[in-house]
Amino acid sequence: MLCISKAMLCRSLNSLSPHLQPQPVAPQQQHIQHQQPLARTPVRVQAPPIRRIQQPVHETQTPVLVHAQVPVPVSVPQVQPHEVEEPTQAVSNHGQFEGLRLISSPPDLDMWREKLFHVDDTITLTEGEFQTYFPHVDNVYSHRSTQRHKRKRFVSHYWDCRLKGRPPGTKKSTDPEKKKRKRVARERDLCDVKIKITEYFDGDELVEQTGQHPPAQNAVANDQWAMPGMTMTQAALGVNLKQKFYTIQRVNGNGGNGKGDGVAGPHKHTLEDSDRVKKNSVQRWLMKNERDKKKAQGGDPTKKTYHKKATGAALITAKNHSKDEDLKLYGSCFCPFVQRVWISLEQKQLPYQYIEVDPYKKPQSLIDVNPRGLVPALRHGPTWSTYESTVIMEYLEDLQSGPPLLPQNPQMRATCRLWVDHINRQIVPCFYRLLQAQDQEDQVTHAKELSVEIGKLVNAADPQGPFFLGRELGFVDVQIAPWVIRLKKVLEPYRGWPAPEEGSRWKRWVDAIEAEGAVRRTTSDDGLYMDSYERYAENRPGTSQVANAVNSGRGLP
Repeated sequence: MLCISKAMLCRSLNSLSPHLQPQPVAPQQQHIQHQQPLARTPVRVQAPPIRRIQQPVHETQTPVLVHAQVPVPVSVPQVQPHEVEEPTQAVSNHGQFEGLRLISSPPDLDMWREKLFHVDDTITLTEGEFQTYFPHVDNVYSHRSTQRHKRKRFVSHYWDCRLKGRPPGTKKSTDPEKKKRKRVARERDLCDVKIKITEYFDGDELVEQTGQHPPAQNAVANDQWAMPGMTMTQAALGVNLKQKFYTIQRVNGNGGNGKGDGVAGPHKHTLEDSDRVKKNSVQRWLMKNERDKKKAQGGDPTKKTYHKKATGAALITAKNHSKDEDLKLYGSCFCPFVQRVWISLEQKQLPYQYIEVDPYKKPQSLIDVNPRGLVPALRHGPTWSTYESTVIMEYLEDLQSGPPLLPQNPQMRATCRLWVDHINRQIVPCFYRLLQAQDQEDQVTHAKELSVEIGKLVNAADPQGPFFLGRELGFVDVQIAPWVIRLKKVLEPYRGWPAPEEGSRWKRWVDAIEAEGAVRRTTSDDGLYMDSYERYAENRPGTSQVANAVNSGRGLP
């Protein structure tokens, strides 16, 4: 990975200086110098009227009006390695059971696997126990049928030991063009064990049908730890009776499956034999994660890849907005386009649900909202949806809820949209061209371009600030904020981009954005950005549609 050298930068400073020094502009002309139709009616920039609502107080630095150079990269600090975030706990759904938890090492795993393998007696499990431990033995059994009671709610699921085998469901194809699968048929009838899993929808139903009290979820439920004279009912009082409960029992040869068939007795093989035949759901999930990780890293396990879970303040915000709401934001923690919308939602204090998705996997839930499979995507109501960050921000403005980000004056609104277009057409592409450039001369060229385009935006801003239109965070500020954050967290370590010059108008703007509460609440720790943008800094093939567009010279998707 190449970075810009100081010597090469020094040779280009003379040619840079005319572009980096902002030219003085009369205050009433600053917002209209690029709009000839508005020249006849100049409007002095002032903070737009805000509809006040309760919101937290945020500290900002006292603004000092000093025009100074927009910085260019001059140094290349060493990049420090960061640990990769732990993968988010996954959930698996069988055809019969939903919400099974894929946890690699739950407590007492070996004991539970042996217990669920042998099933010597009827086993009663809480919903949490079943969801946690059954995925670790689902390789032992193969589902055969599900029966629902005609008048009761409980459901019975029948499973055979997988080593019993069964005939193929379809005849072998005779089509010579069809690709043949390399499979070796196992010998059948190696085991006769059948089990019945009964699903009860609450503790009262369990007691009514079995006469058994729900198992306690703490040590007091075990006889050896219970206080003398304490009954099982008393021990189980801490259990949530509204959750599901499951019973598992062996039914081969005892008539428990309603047929009286099969041979009584335990398995004719060991748990290790079942593990050799097929891996359980948790093992398959871990192997798939490892394959996906290697694929994303280009086969090199030392390379970092993008995070799938927010960290720091952003993680807290995501958790606080995880419950179901009418307004749903589908996003990814590392994406700056998502952060734009996220900041808007936080600033407006709208009730919303944040849903973290992996846009590279394009899950169906995301495709349903955005057929292109890109984030951010917004669902409002049961069926209506939209996407593209600027479009979503405009839609949130049209809802007229919370403090507006666009001013009321039509001409100032148009001016804001003009500079939003400048951010999206000039600044954002320059950011990615600099980050993805591998040649040092190209890096210097793109650093000049980015500095010039940022300088134009600074010249157009209100001279007092600290934000674009004055004292309040606005639409233009939210549009540029994610890249302001990434100048420090991404371009500084990877391309030597320096901090803004003390006392400059740009410095005051950056400080105000970084101190804004809505920005801080949607920003993760530095390590997430370092890891997630390493792919861009090395310009790995297939990094993203944005990276591909930059490499090909096309507009961003």
